[in-house]
Formats: sequence, C-alpha cells, structure tokens
Amino acid sequence: MSEERVSRVDTSSMSPRHGRLRRHSGIAHVFRWAALSVAVLLVAGIGVVGVSALRFSTGLQTVELGAEVPPAQAGFAPYEGGFTILLVGSDQRTGQGAEFGESSYGEGMLNDVTMLMHVSEDHSQARVVSFPRDLVVDFPACEDPETGVTQPAADNVQFNQALNRGGLSCVATLVSEMTGIEVPYAAMITFQGVISMSSAVGGVPVCFAGPIDDPWTGLTIPAAGTYDLEGEQALQFLRSRHGVGDGSDLARISSQQVFLSSLVRTLQSDAVLTDFTKLYGISQVALENMTLSSGLGNVGTMVSMARVLADIPLETMQFVLYPNFLEGNRVYPDEDAADELMRRIRFDLPISLGEDSLGIGSTDETPTPTPDPGELGGQTPVATETPEPTETPGVTPTPTQTDGLEGVVGQDASQQSCVVPYGS
Repeated sequence: MSEERVSRVDTSSMSPRHGRLRRHSGIAHVFRWAALSVAVLLVAGIGVVGVSALRFSTGLQTVELGAEVPPAQAGFAPYEGGFTILLVGSDQRTGQGAEFGESSYGEGMLNDVTMLMHVSEDHSQARVVSFPRDLVVDFPACEDPETGVTQPAADNVQFNQALNRGGLSCVATLVSEMTGIEVPYAAMITFQGVISMSSAVGGVPVCFAGPIDDPWTGLTIPAAGTYDLEGEQALQFLRSRHGVGDGSDLARISSQQVFLSSLVRTLQSDAVLTDFTKLYGISQVALENMTLSSGLGNVGTMVSMARVLADIPLETMQFVLYPNFLEGNRVYPDEDAADELMRRIRFDLPISLGEDSLGIGSTDETPTPTPDPGELGGQTPVATETPEPTETPGVTPTPTQTDGLEGVVGQDASQQSCVVPYGS
C-alpha cells in the first residue's frame, strides 16, 4: 500500500515542533480548573457509528480540514492500509443547556480534550494519544477553511486554544506539526453528545478504588466497586478533575483512559455490535451532536474503518499520554520522549506499557469489597471486584520493556484498571 494511501508523511527529515524550552522528565502536576468537555466517546464510538451510518448519509455536519483527503473507500470492505483520526471534545456552550454555564471565551470554543488515534498498516494495533489541555506549545499559522481567516504563528500558547484560533482544522494542523503525522480525518463532539452517546451504548462499567465526592462536577461515587456510568453521570465523571488522583488535568486523562478501555470492551462485545436498537441510537446521537471532517463524513469510509476497529485485539489498542513535564505551574512537551513516542507510532513499532505505566488517576489494584447496597443511598455497583484481564487468542501482549523509550504513561484496552479517588 502506498504512503499516500495510508496518510503518512516521510519523516526522515521532519521533526515534531514543540515549545522551545528545556527538556525535563516526569509527570506534570497542574492544579488549575479545566474547562469542561470530553471526546473520549469518539475513540471507539466512531467505528460503531460507521456501522449504523447508512441511515443518515445526507444529514451529517461536516467541515473542511484543509489537508489532502485520501480517496473515499469503495464499498464496505475493511479500510485499506493504516489511518489516523483526530478526536476532539469542545467546550461549546451554545445549545448545550444553561447548566453548563458560559465559556470564558464567549462564543469561542476550546479543544479541552484532544486525542489522536492511529491504526497500523496491518490493522493489528491502534494507538490513541491524549494531549494535555494545558500544554504550552508553539503554534503554526492556522487558516480556517470555513472562514478563510488566517491566525499568524505564535509561540508559548496553551494547546487548548487551537479550536478557538482556527476551528477543527487548526487543531489538526497543530497536532500534525507536533507529531509528524498527517491528519486527514477528524471528529468533534459536544457536551450533550457525551451524555447521549454513553446512554446509547447502554452505559460503561467503570471501576473505582474508593468513594468520590466532587462538588465541582457533582460526581458522587459512594464506595469502591464497579458502576455503570451513563448520561449526565458519565459526563460528570469525564469532566471530573478535582475528584481523581492529585486533582490535576493529567490525573483526569488517566482516569479517562480507564473509561476508554472499558468503552472499547463494551463496544466490541456482541451486546452492542448485534443490538440494532443501540446502533440506531448511536447513529442518531452522531447526527445531532458530532461534527466530522469532510473525508470522515463519507459513509463508505466510516463503515470501512468500523470494520477494522471492531477486530483490533484489546491487548494492542493502547491509550497513552503525550510526554510532558512541569516547569513552575505550566506544562511543556518532553521533546525527547515525545519525538521517540511519535516515531514509534508513525512506523507502527512496539511501545512499552509496563506494570507501572498507569497514570496518577488510575490503579490496577483490586478495590476493597463494596458495603451492603443498603448503605449506598440506592446506588448499587454492578460488581465488587475487578475481573482478571483477558487475552485474545493468538495475540502477543505488549512487551514490558522497550529500549530507548521509558516512562510511557497509559494502558491497553485489556487492562481492567480502577479510578483512584482524589487524595488516595
């Protein structure tokens, strides 16, 4: 398959562009309130949406990215070669309801959750990279294809301002500069989309290592255990920052990875893929709450991607954090680690996720047994222990050691980890 078809660039002479500050290692701890939005449902949801997309082929809301789009996939066979999708959750308040308040940017939007999903050429693995919203980077010039307005290049700008500076295409341009990966496809979801999508799939089981009471988002988890999260409670969880880990945005990312892994397991199960009522509901949510790039809005392309995503083994679907470090109270790219991580993703090379790779908002320790349901105020967990991870026959799990790349934070979809409550 040609390099053009798999939407990849020649990286031999290209290096990702980062904030020009000293390198450092370690996990950044950012104690500042984050704007409230998430895109995590898109990571696995876009594939299932593709399966049910035939019914709304003329009703999708699409935008141009300004990048070259690969030819549309013919028929509904699995996608040919590798592909990359940008996944964004905006803090758009317009039309989302008064309960979400007003954005500090007025009518503007921030990309407060941004992830890049890359599926390998042979369809054996997928990597999803989460970018911290507070990351300080150098912006390239951004032209918004929808308005024709160009924002000049700027240094030391917070990452989540990309959407406000030039729409979804600006986010794609920035991510491409940082990773060395072309971004021909993108999808964005709203607050209401997260609420509706989590309900459409029938809820997502999430394990908690202890109780959570987050007054900022309203999330209340009365005791350790596994709970089915859907609707507003799912959004509360995915927004929750002060309720998990050390209260930072990076802790929130690792807790979201717990949700993502469970969501993938849920969507790959027969409970969703063979339930046409759920598939219909997911497609309706997408129609009402998602914005897709023009290339991704093609039904044949969506269905072909869905065919691939549905078959990727859990052990080889990885969720990782873009490497970063803390300087003062700001977060910057860890250039060396980021360059090596993205090189491995570009060329489909192994990435180590060792036993200590989970972030500061998650743990693989089995939670304490849950008290009697009568003590939980009517909210009953669906399980009291985390099941043992399962392996797909014939698939070799991710290696525990990889030379030249250390400290990768993340997990794969087979790891049934638990959310760490704030201060634990």
